[in-house]
Amino acid sequence: MPKPNHRGGGREKKPASREVTISKALSLLLRHAAEREGLKINSDGYANVADVLAWQKLKSQKVTFAEIINAVETSDKKRFALFYLPSASSSTDEPPTANQDSSIAAEEAATESNQSETATAAALAASKTDLKPSHYLIRATQGHSIKSVQAESGLLEKLTLDEPDKLPDTVVHGTFHSTWPLILASGGLKCMGRNHIHFATGPTLPDALADIASKGEGGGAGSSPGSNGQVISGMRRDAQVLIYIDIRKALEAGCPFWRSENGVILSEGMDIGSNSSVGENGEKVIPLDVFNVVIERRKGFGKIWEHGKEIHALPEHLTKKGNPKLHGRR
Repeated sequence: MPKPNHRGGGREKKPASREVTISKALSLLLRHAAEREGLKINSDGYANVADVLAWQKLKSQKVTFAEIINAVETSDKKRFALFYLPSASSSTDEPPTANQDSSIAAEEAATESNQSETATAAALAASKTDLKPSHYLIRATQGHSIKSVQAESGLLEKLTLDEPDKLPDTVVHGTFHSTWPLILASGGLKCMGRNHIHFATGPTLPDALADIASKGEGGGAGSSPGSNGQVISGMRRDAQVLIYIDIRKALEAGCPFWRSENGVILSEGMDIGSNSSVGENGEKVIPLDVFNVVIERRKGFGKIWEHGKEIHALPEHLTKKGNPKLHGRR
């Protein structure tokens, strides 16, 4: 039987598997730490796999090329994209950096990969026979805080009102009890250090409300945000508050939205205007007036905001409790 956790009285958390440890390290490096760690990374977020393997944190754990490939192939949320670029290897066998040429080639491949085989799938297939790390580039599909990475320049699909059939039916952001009053006070959602605010395309509002109704008060604490417990890219399993966005209204207001390679919806927000207290210090926001419905899904409150009005204020014992530990934030 697992031993009690002395800090909280619960059960001790099992150590992360090697696969999870490697995946988290890759996410850290490719989303946030590349520049400060001296890793060459291009404006689309690509770095050479040989350079990644030379990073001290992975090198000290003797991470192999096969394990990098496995991290790309098995990620439940498709966190990484891979690009096969054997022509970039020099005659001296030095690893090519993620330079402008490779950036252009990767962008072209992503553009042309509307067919069944994507650039990542092609790279994974190539990895079965070509085992040279220097022949591959890798990137995080979203979640960057590195300001030099401008994925919207080529590898994100811009969503527009001109193509309504491409707009997702559901655009939802997951957050926490303690964060919701701060969102209200600040006038909307902000990037908070990342390049984009992240949204998922599920669960749908009817599914989320049905899940709350079926479990009753407090009954949702162990469930994941998707119907039938499926993993949804762009949504934390432990999200307590779900903010549903009216994407058409937001686009009409001039707020940009993008779709990443793994289906996450992203937005940097919009400028509100110099006369508003929202968006001070040059911060962009997704304003409250494009919030459609907001629900609390863990304690059974259900709808707490609808069509511009707060229906129920969350009790202070929830909002002052603090967020769940973010050790596993990915």
